[in-house]
Amino acid sequence: MRALIDDAINLVRLKVAPLEHYQYPFWKLAIALTLLGVIAGAGVPELGSGGGRVLFFVLFTWLETVLFARFIGWWLRQAGWRTPLPLLGLVVACNGLQLLMPLLSWLPDDVAQAISLALSLASLYVLVNALSRVTKVARVRVALGVLAFAPVALGLMMLTLTLSASLGWVNVPSDLLSDTTSSQGASSGADDSAL
Repeated sequence: MRALIDDAINLVRLKVAPLEHYQYPFWKLAIALTLLGVIAGAGVPELGSGGGRVLFFVLFTWLETVLFARFIGWWLRQAGWRTPLPLLGLVVACNGLQLLMPLLSWLPDDVAQAISLALSLASLYVLVNALSRVTKVARVRVALGVLAFAPVALGLMMLTLTLSASLGWVNVPSDLLSDTTSSQGASSGADDSAL
């Protein structure tokens, strides 16, 4: 695990090694992804208490990370990148900044939100920079791939949230449900008008 932590620190410092360096054993990736899910779950008390909330975030973190690594690999192959090595280890290592999120609970809400946004943007930059450097694909192309995955991540979030709520793992706030259904109604109305 020490190698994965050191690599995460180096990636934040924008020091990127060749892709071969980020081929970790599966157990290290499993521990890291589970830890990231637990940390994410601990920071959202609005979804209820107990282990169900943590299970939801662990499930979502695993699914999102694995799907993103597959998607971005496909996206970069469309740009001419040809390497049989998987990107999953690099993607997991790039999420190292997320380990700082629990520290934000010590700060006032407005400061914590600003720092959370800054950490999210920094994580995106670290990810785009690392993927660009190891694949030799332009940063703009990599950034477009990350943006193209955003709707998939949102759909995956809603799917896992709905599944987790039906299993009783989380309590979805009613305002979140009303926002989701109203936006779905507005989008379907826009689709109907486009036809």
